[in-house]
Amino acid sequence: MKPEVFDGSIQQGTNHLYVTTERVVVCRNGAFVKIGSNEIFYRLENAETLNLRKKFTCEDKELTLKGNLVYKIAPNDTLKITFEEYEGVAVSNIKPNQSKYNLGEKIYAQGGVTSSSSSNLTGEYTELTVTKVSDSGKIEQLEITSPGKYIKPPSNPVKVMDSDGEVIEADIDFEETSQLSILDRHVVFVEERDNKTIIGLSYPLPPTVDKGEFNISKQVLFLDKAYVGDSIENHKCEMTFDFSPVNGIPLLPPASIDPHTTFNEAVKIIEEKLLALEKRISNVENRNH
Repeated sequence: MKPEVFDGSIQQGTNHLYVTTERVVVCRNGAFVKIGSNEIFYRLENAETLNLRKKFTCEDKELTLKGNLVYKIAPNDTLKITFEEYEGVAVSNIKPNQSKYNLGEKIYAQGGVTSSSSSNLTGEYTELTVTKVSDSGKIEQLEITSPGKYIKPPSNPVKVMDSDGEVIEADIDFEETSQLSILDRHVVFVEERDNKTIIGLSYPLPPTVDKGEFNISKQVLFLDKAYVGDSIENHKCEMTFDFSPVNGIPLLPPASIDPHTTFNEAVKIIEEKLLALEKRISNVENRNH
């Protein structure tokens, strides 16, 4: 059976091997696991999905959060990031205006910082529709027909512009939106400083975002013993499911990334079995004399 090859992170002295978020490993309890260049084989005892949800503060391309999450989060992981966003919910206090408007005409809020995305680089401003005008065409009532989405909403009174560039002012109430944007960011580095975790991102969040929350979901593999090698982040690991059914001696799988370690482990197990057998034979011989 072809081995599972994946990138993993583990801290020395622990038995938790964290798989990168880009990979889901097919697991079988009892499988042999080789970690990085370490030539000691470990056995898989169990596997679970780790779901983390953490609040952070940020500056440029660095997130800061409480506690130490090194190895649980590692370079090349992907974070799903959300932050506070706002939408228009009500409009009132329309200032005196001189332009003539028609029922159903669309006008748009100006100012603030919109929440942009790859599909909408300029973001979405609050759209208002004229629902009542005076006999002279002055706006008396507006209705929000598209709430927009802002990282930082404009301050009242909000300037509102029509397609001809004519501007009026009105008060718009903004509240946190229920449909948050989700931004994917790849992790470049993870460090622990003063019991805080610093996470470097591949590129920054929008400039006015200074705090938020992220989610990350990844596999964690539980090994049969503590890892004795140097702590590693995102090193190649290999899991092999091929071993003899009686004595559990690992067999060389096809396309192995490190066949000599598999061979050495097999020899080690065979030697241990032979030593145990020799002791039993010696005990039997001693009883017969």
